[in-house]
Amino acid sequence: MYNAIAGSCAEDEANAGGGGSPPPPQIPFTIGVDASSGANNAMTGGLHNQNIIAGSNYGAYIDFADGTSGTSAGQSTYGTASSPTRTTQTAHVRTSEVAASYSTAPVFEAFIYVGGYVRQGNMGAISNIHWQIAPTITSSLSNGTFTSNGVEVSDANEHNQNNVLVDGHSMNSSFTFIPQGIYASKSKSNGSAFRLFSLRWGGGRGSPTFPAVNDTITLQLAVSADVGGTTFTKLHDFIIKFI
Repeated sequence: MYNAIAGSCAEDEANAGGGGSPPPPQIPFTIGVDASSGANNAMTGGLHNQNIIAGSNYGAYIDFADGTSGTSAGQSTYGTASSPTRTTQTAHVRTSEVAASYSTAPVFEAFIYVGGYVRQGNMGAISNIHWQIAPTITSSLSNGTFTSNGVEVSDANEHNQNNVLVDGHSMNSSFTFIPQGIYASKSKSNGSAFRLFSLRWGGGRGSPTFPAVNDTITLQLAVSADVGGTTFTKLHDFIIKFI
């Protein structure tokens, strides 16, 4: 049996008659920014302009949105949407930081990373967790900027409860990939259906252009898990908005 859940729960109707308080909402699970302390129905994200020859910085990393705030990156706002039913999160990233990342790491794309934690609800133990990312992303970009179609990469993290994003660069001094959120590797894995997208600058060599204020990029995540013999699925739109 499949149940889709929106917001933080799928609510049972209150029992008719009898008076008293209605039963508490039934919550199979939620997606949070960490195990318990940070925002609920939220994820983390970051852009990594990954020029690994850019000194000890290994490129330029922009942290946007940890559910309540980001590093010099504004805050997230939350909502819901329908068709299909889902939660939404709009995470702000400053256009000035994107432009500054090119000065630190002068390459023409930044990889988009997202992550989160599957929090158990009040309906019992969760099992058979499955993270999925939609095969395409939508965007409203200007100044010649665009998003990649996404490269299929390793899906080794798809069954993890803990896919919290590492707050920092995705490459170390040995030029080894550091797992970032739902991504265990950047290695190509054709047929995995697990795509890593990137934001690419406009313009030409030496004169790049960057997203404009109010441009957006939307990634849709689906997380499913079994609770008491029933599979529940939560959809979450992670919307990057440039400010």
